[in-house]
Amino acid sequence: MADNVKDRGILSLSWPLIITFGIGVFQPMMDSWFLSRTSESAAAGVGALMPILGTIFMAIQAFSQAGASIASQFMGASANSHARTTISMVIVGSMLLGVAMTLLVWPSSNWIVSAMGLSGDTAKFGVQFMQVVCFGFVFRALQTTLTAMIATHGLTIWNLIGNSFTIAFNILLNIIFLNGMFGLPKMHVQGVALATALSWAFSSAILWAILKYKIHHKTKRIDIKRSRVIIGDWFRIGLPAAAEPVSFQLFQVFITAMVVHLGTMAVTARVFSANFAMFAIILGVGLGNGNQILVAHLVGAHDYKKANRRTYQSLIASCSSGFLIALIVALLGSQLLSLYTDNPDVIVLGSACLWCDVVLQPFKSANVILTGSLRAAGDSKFPAIFGSLMMWSLGAGTALFLAFVLDLGLIGLWLGMASDEFYRSCANLWRWKSGRWKSAAVV
Repeated sequence: MADNVKDRGILSLSWPLIITFGIGVFQPMMDSWFLSRTSESAAAGVGALMPILGTIFMAIQAFSQAGASIASQFMGASANSHARTTISMVIVGSMLLGVAMTLLVWPSSNWIVSAMGLSGDTAKFGVQFMQVVCFGFVFRALQTTLTAMIATHGLTIWNLIGNSFTIAFNILLNIIFLNGMFGLPKMHVQGVALATALSWAFSSAILWAILKYKIHHKTKRIDIKRSRVIIGDWFRIGLPAAAEPVSFQLFQVFITAMVVHLGTMAVTARVFSANFAMFAIILGVGLGNGNQILVAHLVGAHDYKKANRRTYQSLIASCSSGFLIALIVALLGSQLLSLYTDNPDVIVLGSACLWCDVVLQPFKSANVILTGSLRAAGDSKFPAIFGSLMMWSLGAGTALFLAFVLDLGLIGLWLGMASDEFYRSCANLWRWKSGRWKSAAVV
C-alpha cells in the first residue's frame, strides 16, 4: 500500500478529501441555517462559539494528523508493523482526549459563553448548544482519527462515502428534532446539538467498519510494548502540531470577542459571512491533506526531491483556487447572505467582509499547504512557535489598529486576519525553502 500511495498524483489522492472537507464545512453551515429558522439570536449565539469548538477540534485533529504522518513515514519505509502500532495508539489516545475535553467543557460552558461577551438570548442559546454537543466530543475525536488513518492508506474515497452518509443522517435528525416528529418534543437549539453529536457517533461506526474490514487493521499485543517507543515521536510532533492550530483558533476567539464588542449586528454578519468564506478554503484543505499524506510517505522513503516538488505543485494549485473561489463568493455575497437573513444592514456588512476575504484566502491556502508539509516531515515546532508569536504580535496588532484606531470595525478585524495569514505564510515558505525539515523525520 505504501508504494502505491507515494507514487500517486496529488489530485487522485486529494479529490475525495476535497469533497469530504466540503461536507464537513457544510455541516455547521447547515446547522446555522436550521438555527436561523428558529431565530437569528440562536444562530449568532451558537456561531459565536464556533471558534471555541474549533479550538477543541483542531487540537484533536492535529494529534491525529501527527500520528497519521508518523504512520505514513513507517509505511513509506515499508515498516508496516510500526505503522499498525501507531494507528492503534493514536485511536486510543484521541478517544481519551475527547473524553477529557467533555469533562473540561461541560461544567464550564456558562463561563465560556460569558467570557465570549455574549448576553441575553444569544448567551442562553449558546449554553444550551454547548452543554449538549460536548457529550459527542469522544465520537468527534474518533471520527477525526479514523478519517486520518484511512486517508494515510490512500483510501480517501472511503472517507468520502462514510462522510456522505453522515451528513445525510445529520440532516434527517435536524428535521426530526426541530419539527418534533415521531412524537418527540420540538427541541430547537438542543435538537441541532443532539443531531450533530449523534451524527459524529454514526460516522465513527461507519469509519471503524472501513478500517476493520477494508484495511483489515487489528491491534496486537506486541503493539502495546512497541507503542512505548513510538509515543515519544508522537508527542514530539503532535504537541507542537496541536499548539499551532490551537493558537490560531484562540486567535479566532480573540477576534470574535472583539466582534462581540462591536455589537449584535457585527456578530451576526460575521457568523453568516464566515460560513460562506469557508467555501474558498475547501480546495486548499483537501489539497493540503492529500499533500501531507504524500510528503509523509515520501519523507519515509527519503525521496526529498519529490516531496519538495509535490509541495510546490500543491501550493500553486491551492493559492489559485482559494483566490478564485473567494472572488466568486464575494460577487454572489448579497444573494448568498439573503439565504440566512433579510436584514439589509447585515447583508451589506457581510458582503463587505466577503470582499476582504478575497485578500485573505490565497495566504490562508499557502499556510495550509506549508504547515501540513512541515508537519508531515516532522518539523512541526517552527510553525507552532514562530507562527504563534507572529499571530499574537503582528497579526493581533494589525487587527486592533485597523478596527479601533482607524475605526474600520468588523472590516478592520477581517483585514487584520488577512495580514496575519500573510506574515505567517512568508515565514513558513522561508522555513520550507531552508530544507531543515529533511532532518526532522521519524524514520
